[in-house]
Amino acid sequence: MKTALLFPGQGSQYVGMGFKWIEAFPYAKSFFDRADNALGFSISDVCFNGPDEKLAATEFTQPAILTTSMAMFEILKRESGLAFDYVAGHSLGEYSALVAAGALDFEQAVRIVNIRGRLMQRAVPAGKGKMAAVRKCDPGMLNKEIAEVVESTGLVLAAANYNSDDQIVVSGSSEAVDMLLSNLKEKKVKSIPLNVSAPFHSPLMSGITDEFKRELDRLDISTPSVPYLANIDAEIHDEAGPIVSNFSRQISGSVLWTQIIKNLAGLGVNRAVEVGPGKVLSGLCARIENSFECLSLDNVEDIRRL
Repeated sequence: MKTALLFPGQGSQYVGMGFKWIEAFPYAKSFFDRADNALGFSISDVCFNGPDEKLAATEFTQPAILTTSMAMFEILKRESGLAFDYVAGHSLGEYSALVAAGALDFEQAVRIVNIRGRLMQRAVPAGKGKMAAVRKCDPGMLNKEIAEVVESTGLVLAAANYNSDDQIVVSGSSEAVDMLLSNLKEKKVKSIPLNVSAPFHSPLMSGITDEFKRELDRLDISTPSVPYLANIDAEIHDEAGPIVSNFSRQISGSVLWTQIIKNLAGLGVNRAVEVGPGKVLSGLCARIENSFECLSLDNVEDIRRL
C-alpha cells in the first residue's frame, strides 16, 4: 500500500487545536514549547486559548497550524509507525510537509511561516483584497470570466486555489472579485466570499516576493526523505534545489491541489492521511479521487483506529 501524508493550510484552524493531543500524548507538548522558544512569544497560548480573532490573524495562524500539524505528525510516527511514500501540503501546509520529509528544520519552519504571514498581511491594505470560493463551475468558463473582468477593469483577479473539480477559489482586488461574483450569479453559478485577511495566491502578493526570497535564502534546506508534490506545478520534487524557488513562487501563484491529488493517484497512492487540524483536505481528496481512502486525524481516536 502506498501512502501520502497531506498537511492543511489556513482555514483549518480553530481555538483549542492541539490541546487534546498533548493531553493524550504529553510528549507532543515539546513541539509547542519549541515553537514558543523559536518565535519569542506563546503560539501555544494562541492555539489553545485564542481568542478567535487573534488566531485568525495570518501571522499567528500560520505558525499555529504548522506547530499543531507537526505535533500530530510526531504522534502518528510514534503510535502507528506508519510508513509514507509522498507528502504534500495545501499552501502553508507545504512547509509542514517538508518538515515531515526532513527537508526543513522545525524551528526554522515556524519562524519563516510567521514572517510569511506578516508579509502577506501587509502586502495589500485592509479591505482592498478579497477571496471567494466558486462552486460547480467549469474551470475553462471561470478563467474566461476572470479574463473578461481583468480586461474590462484593469484590476487584479486570478484563480488562486484549484481545490477540487467542483471548487475553485478566486483572489484579487475587492472590486474585481465582487464584479466576478455578480457576473457568475447571473449565470446561476454559486459562490461564497471567504473570511480571509488578504487576497492570497494572487498577483497582488508579488510585491513581497523579493523580501520573502531574501528570508528564504537563509534557510538550511536538505534533500527530502520522500518526494513532495509542489503547489505551484503539482510535480514531484525529490531534491533540495527547487524548494526555495517553489516557496517563493507559491506566494502569488495558484495552488494546484486538484492536480496534486490526481497525480498521487497516478503514482499508485491508495491511501491519503491528513495530518493537522480539521478535515478539509480529506474531504477535498474524497471529492477528487475515489480510488483511494482519505483519512483525517482530527480526533485522538482516529490515530488509534489507524
